[in-house]
Amino acid sequence: MNRGSRGPTPALSQTIPREKKPDNADIFFSQTNYARILQPLREQYERRLNKPELPDDIDRRLQKALRHYMNEVYRVNGAQMPINTLNQESFRETALNIDGWLNKQVSTPVQRTQTQYVIPQQDTLFENVGSRFEREQQSRSIVQPQASPVDFSVPKNDDDEGEDPIEKYERLRKQREVEARLANVSSVSKSKNVIESTAFSEPSAAAPTSNLPPFQTNQPTAPPLLAPRPQEYIIKQEDVVKYKENEINLYVYSGDRDWLNNRNENRYNFTINFNTLNDNGSTFSPAIKERFKNITRMELVKTILSAESLDVSVLPNSGGSGTNTNRVLNILSYPYIMIRISEWTGNGYGTNQYIDNTFGLVQYDQTWKSDQKADNFGYISLTPRYLKAQRIYHPTPLATLQKLSIQVERPDGKPLTRELDTLDVAKVYLAESIVSSVFASVPDNQSYIFIKTSTWFSKFFVAEGDRIIFRGYNIDTDTYVTQSSADDFNNFINKTDGHIVCGIGYSIDTVIPVTVTDGPNSVGYANYIIIRSRFQDPTTGSTGRNYFGGGADSSNEDLIKVRLDNNVPSGPCALLNANHQSHFVLRLITREMDSLSNLRPDNS
Repeated sequence: MNRGSRGPTPALSQTIPREKKPDNADIFFSQTNYARILQPLREQYERRLNKPELPDDIDRRLQKALRHYMNEVYRVNGAQMPINTLNQESFRETALNIDGWLNKQVSTPVQRTQTQYVIPQQDTLFENVGSRFEREQQSRSIVQPQASPVDFSVPKNDDDEGEDPIEKYERLRKQREVEARLANVSSVSKSKNVIESTAFSEPSAAAPTSNLPPFQTNQPTAPPLLAPRPQEYIIKQEDVVKYKENEINLYVYSGDRDWLNNRNENRYNFTINFNTLNDNGSTFSPAIKERFKNITRMELVKTILSAESLDVSVLPNSGGSGTNTNRVLNILSYPYIMIRISEWTGNGYGTNQYIDNTFGLVQYDQTWKSDQKADNFGYISLTPRYLKAQRIYHPTPLATLQKLSIQVERPDGKPLTRELDTLDVAKVYLAESIVSSVFASVPDNQSYIFIKTSTWFSKFFVAEGDRIIFRGYNIDTDTYVTQSSADDFNNFINKTDGHIVCGIGYSIDTVIPVTVTDGPNSVGYANYIIIRSRFQDPTTGSTGRNYFGGGADSSNEDLIKVRLDNNVPSGPCALLNANHQSHFVLRLITREMDSLSNLRPDNS
């Protein structure tokens, strides 16, 4: 901006009478402070009128108005207001006066842009209504800058007709870039001159106010940055946690308990332990080493029990001579059987407390037997039929299982039987030490072994065709029976495959040879179990004996016979009827997190 033709700005001392004023009057009416307010006003109206320099008449009017309002502002406010506030008030009042004067000039149209005036909150009391209304109207009026016209005419230069379009495009593009760069440099240099002209003041003058209108250039204002579009946001989806249910079948066999040492349980009343740490294969109670977590439902599916007679009924024969015990009183004598699990509460209720506390009622489903003519009675399958014997944990699953206590009871809540399903072994005899029994002479006196039990048992407890298992039997050694011979006989008796029962008998005789009567006594009880002795491998075609103690003859076996006749087993020994054990099928529904639900095609 060229100010050389206009001359120096008249000093305030030549136009404003000097009176006795406070100290801040010298600073406010100084030439430097006057120029600090006048320069932004000139720049503002040069931009409005779109002129490189204000006309002389407008500049004289601007200086006259500024001197007038500086005196008036100081006269009204005095020394109570700081220099910065006085400068702002003078700037504002001068701008309002010049705006009104320019609006009245027909020959000089004014191009207005949005101007923001910052007035302190406490000074609005001194503003009249007309000025306030006019200022609000000016602040709301927005005039778009005039765009430079675009020449769409065909170039008249004949030399351009043969120019390649691509080369012409590149030449015009570079030309426009140079013009834009020169325009930016011009605006930056103009702003720099304005800042340098207003940045210096007298040492005693206050710093220029920061609330004056901002400097603007003739270039159009860049549009504001738009908010990012919705598709530009990467929104992380919330974790979708889904669960899946696993169906687990649980099979329980009552014969897996430690029946040799645990005499408090039987096949109808025992406890199952879960998540056990011992892996020796023999536990005090049936154990499941697996740990089930987050159980949502537990259900009783099926119960399989032996068809043995639970009681012995002594009845007279139809001919009037003697009695018989052939009547079978098994679980089919009851309309249903109650399965009680102490840790589970079922979903059924009844007319007595026993049904309320039971887990499920099972009824007859089917029966099977290996041989209809055999004395063993096979099995009976019992199911809840059309009922739901289950426990549901909702909405919170059961954390885990520690144990299950199972009891099989009659409809009146009493156990099916209180008798143990194990028998203690009192003595073992070879067939040579027994007389009067058919198994002691047919086909010879070396083909069978007689097991004497400590207590009498019913003929339904152990029958021909059942499989019995021995534990803890030990013949021990003496002068004649060596350790190898004793181990040979012990291994045969205690083999895990068990022995097939060939028959039962009873006797009260204790003198060798012992007289044993085949079958039960008159009330259906016996105390001898007969199993087959050891023979050669029949797949080789041999039918001969495999004698205990080794050797091709029975010399070592004869020494074993003498020790068996004169000694009882060393240590506790018992047998179990494997055919009369109980079987239960349970279903567990567990919940676990489904990891596949977290695999989403986010990158597709």
